[in-house]
Amino acid sequence: MYITFKKGAWDETSITHAYTYRFPDTNRFIQHDDYIENAANPAIDFGYDYLSLISRERFPLGTTITTRCSFSGLAAPLLIFFDDLTLCEDGSYRYGNYFEVVLYKDGINVWRLWREEDGTVAWHKRLGVEFPVTENEMHTLSVKTEENYFMIDLDGMKINLRTEDLFPSFYLGITGCEGPCRFYDMKIE
Repeated sequence: MYITFKKGAWDETSITHAYTYRFPDTNRFIQHDDYIENAANPAIDFGYDYLSLISRERFPLGTTITTRCSFSGLAAPLLIFFDDLTLCEDGSYRYGNYFEVVLYKDGINVWRLWREEDGTVAWHKRLGVEFPVTENEMHTLSVKTEENYFMIDLDGMKINLRTEDLFPSFYLGITGCEGPCRFYDMKIE
């Protein structure tokens, strides 16, 4: 699957907007000529929408997801992997048990998040690799999944992370959070 986020070049046939249980907002990405971007939202702690575009189908281990993206300030474009998708009463899809591979100005983080019995979302940082990442420049972020591993590639720099609790199959997508995140495309293979 390959989707370019150029204006008029994509629709939600094979992907859809989805949201974490962490935030109640169900906003949409803003369409620009060559990319999509999350919007400013003063109701969110970091001031920007936290929202995802995700696959409508599950993928097995061995799948790779890639996006070309850029960001400004504290923004954190990320790739997301989750095991279940719920259609809620308000008509929006939500997820609560997931991994995030996060790009930001100080490097790459990997987070493991899950929904507690009381409905809140908890998280644990699995990886933090610090190095400078240039803002307002296009980056290619890719993750290949293997049994118990994420093979992360940022612009040719490779990091492997053992993930023994990685789901045997999962939904995939992109997420914008904590600032303006611009996504130019998404490829799943």
